[in-house]
Amino acid sequence: MSDEFITIATTSTPTEASLIRNQLEAEGIRVYLSDEEAVGMAWYLGNALGGIKVQVASEDADRAFELLDEHDPVTISEEDWKTVEGFENGWDEDEATEDDAQETVVESAAERDLDQEVNRAFKAAVLGIIFFPIQVYSFFLLLDILFTGLALTPSQQKKVSISFLLDCFVLSAWSYILFFRGY
Repeated sequence: MSDEFITIATTSTPTEASLIRNQLEAEGIRVYLSDEEAVGMAWYLGNALGGIKVQVASEDADRAFELLDEHDPVTISEEDWKTVEGFENGWDEDEATEDDAQETVVESAAERDLDQEVNRAFKAAVLGIIFFPIQVYSFFLLLDILFTGLALTPSQQKKVSISFLLDCFVLSAWSYILFFRGY
């Protein structure tokens, strides 16, 4: 086996590089990914490093190029973007309207955002025990969550309750220290 490697493809994400590696290794070609960890850890350096280089031994390069050329690029059509929720609600491809699809996407995005906000408020409440300004941030996030009017799941309610108790305790302790003790 030769010690010389030939770059047969350059990708911008570790996922793309892994897909190519899996395809080639399935055909018995040994693959080396150069700069995979660097781009994976510090994605913003990807362009400076030239992306992730998929490399093979020089004797396997011709066969690797042939294998890569055999596969057409995957295109994603509008049909692929239809949500699963739409089909669960009995949508037929002909009956589905663009407004229905848009409403479903907006609702699921709002639920996702709410879950992320609840998690963010919970983490900020816990970290706020050590770093006081984060506690204030958590408190205002909780107020925003409570005034959105969206229904919370039981796990979200639990996180909101714990966060609110932590916020109240820490904020009242700091208020006592700052205002009543005269510091």
